[in-house]
Amino acid sequence: MAKSVAGQYECVHRSGLGLDYFTSRVDRLTLQPSGRFTLIVQDRSRISHAAQSLASGQQVSAAAQEVRREGSYLAQAPSISLRFDDGTQQQCQLVPTSDGSSNTLHLGQDVFTKVSDSTLLPSTDRLKKDMEDIAKGLKIAGAIGGVAIKAVKTIHDTIQSTQPPPNTQAPIQPVQPAPSPQPQQNTVTPPVQQYAQPVAPTYQPPPVQQPVVPQQPPQGYAQSVYCDQCGTRARAGKRFCSTCGASLV
Repeated sequence: MAKSVAGQYECVHRSGLGLDYFTSRVDRLTLQPSGRFTLIVQDRSRISHAAQSLASGQQVSAAAQEVRREGSYLAQAPSISLRFDDGTQQQCQLVPTSDGSSNTLHLGQDVFTKVSDSTLLPSTDRLKKDMEDIAKGLKIAGAIGGVAIKAVKTIHDTIQSTQPPPNTQAPIQPVQPAPSPQPQQNTVTPPVQQYAQPVAPTYQPPPVQQPVVPQQPPQGYAQSVYCDQCGTRARAGKRFCSTCGASLV
C-alpha cells in the first residue's frame, strides 16, 4: 500500500487569468517510499511576490514564496496520517479518480492530484506547462515593453512640440544699481617734520698776504703828501685832497 501511494502530488490554486506559472499557486506533496514526506505550500503567486518586492523597495525576484514542511506518514487505506516534525498531525483521504488511472489526496479543502510516480524528478507535464507559460510571459512582456517605449516616445515628442523655441538672443543682464558713494572722512595727515642735515664746516685756508712793494713815486711826486682821510696821494704843495676834499695842511 505504501508503494502504491508514493509519488508527487500537486494542488493548483488557479487565478483564472491563465499563465499558471506566474499567476497561480501550486502546492506540492511528495510521499517517499521510506515513509517520509515533504509538503511545500506556496504562499503567493510569483507575480504577486514580485509586485510586493517592488512596492517595498526590495530586489524584484521571480522566485516563488514557499513554506517547506517535512515529516513521516502512515498509510492505512483509505486514509493517510501525516505526522510533521514539529509535532502536529493531519489526516488526508486517498480517493481514486473517476477513471481509476490515479489517486487523489484530500487534505482539508485542498485536493492533491498525483502527477508523477517518481519522487526525484519533477513531473514532465508540469515542466512542459511551465515552459509554455514562461514563453508566453516573455512574449507578452516584450509586447508590453514595446508599447510602453512607443508611448513614452510619443509623450516626449508631444511635450517637445508644445514647448516654445529657445531664445537665441543673448540673455539681458540685469542692471546692477550703482553703489552709493561713501562719505569721505576728512583725515588730517600730520606734517612730516623735516630735520635739516648738519652741514660740516668747510675749511678755508687763511688768505696769503702779498708783501707790499713800495712804488716809486712818479716824477713830480718826490715829496708826496697823503690825505689823512682817504689816503690819496697828492702833489706837494697841494692844500686840499682831490678825492675827498679834506685839508692836506
